[in-house]
Amino acid sequence: MTHYRDGFPHCDADVVAGVNWISMSFLLVLLAIGASSVHSFGAASPPVPVKAELVSEASAGNPGRSLSLGLWFEMNEGWHIYWLNPGDSGEPPRVEWHLPEGFQAGTIQWPTPHRIADHTLVDYGYEGNVLLIVPIHLPATLRSGGAARLEATVKYLVCRDICIPETANLTLSLPIRKGGMTASKWRSQFIRTRARLPRHAPASWKATAVEERNQFILTLRTGATEREAVFFPFEVDQIKNAAPQQAVPLQDGVRLSLQMSDLLLKPVSRLRGVVVLGDQKAFVLDAPVSHGAR
Repeated sequence: MTHYRDGFPHCDADVVAGVNWISMSFLLVLLAIGASSVHSFGAASPPVPVKAELVSEASAGNPGRSLSLGLWFEMNEGWHIYWLNPGDSGEPPRVEWHLPEGFQAGTIQWPTPHRIADHTLVDYGYEGNVLLIVPIHLPATLRSGGAARLEATVKYLVCRDICIPETANLTLSLPIRKGGMTASKWRSQFIRTRARLPRHAPASWKATAVEERNQFILTLRTGATEREAVFFPFEVDQIKNAAPQQAVPLQDGVRLSLQMSDLLLKPVSRLRGVVVLGDQKAFVLDAPVSHGAR
């Protein structure tokens, strides 16, 4: 931004004395316009790469019942935020609730993430937009007819070529009414997000893992041939996130080779995480780890 000494450019005194009042007035008008333009340009701020909002699946809360709130993130193209295990870099969103007395917030329900290439690294997270669902229980003593003010302080890291730490102070005024719940305009987004939540693996499936030669060999037996699989561990620094995951189809499942992380400091007794199969269905796995040849 251009700066003027004493607020104006300085000129030679003889020249200034020779300028008539009409010319001087015209000059001052031009300077005022120029200064205003410079000030407007300097005050412009870069666009925020992500928009965060607190939303509700229901249009009103019912005393004594639970409802689903959501942390909605809408990101500019190329930007991403992180899953609960961020992968090689970053950190997941964290929320601090400020709720009326008697309200209880549950834990975040994380949709299935994507592998996001970041130069030589791989992150686990979300691009475009994502809804993080949080169940909220309302006290039975809540009076109908008013409104409850719900507040959340959300801290998150949004990244592209650089990472920007952000803090969003989000609020939502929730009407309180007895009776059946009415869907809000966000209802369809909650339905789509629930379809992306990992499900618990069927009881008939069997998941085991073997640690050998700096690899985890994860075997999942589903009863049918699975030609593709990608694993997202819950714990950080268990596997090399950027390494290819080699999937070998089996007659009754799939075998997945995962390179161990160089940052792994102690033996792993269980591999817990989310596996995404070729049909894009995601399941939560908990596989005991045995130790083979090193």
